Amino acid sequence: MDAGTPTRLTIRAAAALALGASLTAALLLGFALLSPAPASATDSAASIRPHIVKKYIPFGDKRKAQMANYCKRHYHQHIWKLTAPKVIVLHHTAGAGWKSAWNTFAANTAYTSIPGKAEKPGVSAHFIIGKNGTIYQCVPLSVRARHAIGMNWKAIGIEFVQESKSGHDGHWMDRQILNRTKQVHAGLRLVRYLRARFGIKKSNVIGHAMANHSPYFKDYTGIKNAAGDWYAAEVKKFRARL
Repeated sequence: MDAGTPTRLTIRAAAALALGASLTAALLLGFALLSPAPASATDSAASIRPHIVKKYIPFGDKRKAQMANYCKRHYHQHIWKLTAPKVIVLHHTAGAGWKSAWNTFAANTAYTSIPGKAEKPGVSAHFIIGKNGTIYQCVPLSVRARHAIGMNWKAIGIEFVQESKSGHDGHWMDRQILNRTKQVHAGLRLVRYLRARFGIKKSNVIGHAMANHSPYFKDYTGIKNAAGDWYAAEVKKFRARL
């Protein structure tokens, strides 16, 4: 027999190898189909979403138009929608209860940021966290809220209920929140969820008092924040617990 002519044994061996390869490929395909798909960022965020009580303030077409006009003046963007937020700004209410802050947000009273010029919409934030740890959502995350000069175009605002006290500064107020177990734990859970959902860096979890130094700060009118809530020292402690 010519050396180039295959024998029956050679043919059978080749067939067996081909069958084995086919079975292996089928098994691998089966495992791939049965294996769960990698979790998306949205899925991961949903699994750690804290309980949130929705208490939306009135934010209809008129207020959205006011926000778009505000953003045009301050950011050169005629937009009221919040897309791809990059920063979380921490605040405190300077009041003893969540409802008084909510009422202030809902009232939509013109507020003066530019000296001598009151503007609408009024102030608001996306969330208020009560002393008992209840998280109230005031504004949808798809809408810009007016809570920090230069940041509203890219930031989510969170207010912690904490009243001021004569003879005590913002550092003292921040420490009261950090030492109030239910409230700070709720804040940490909310920030973890928002970071996972939007891919926000830990370094971009900031206090209102830090906003002027954020890489996302911009305001074309030239004004800046003069805030005394959530200084860098206390925010550092908050971040360390995330």
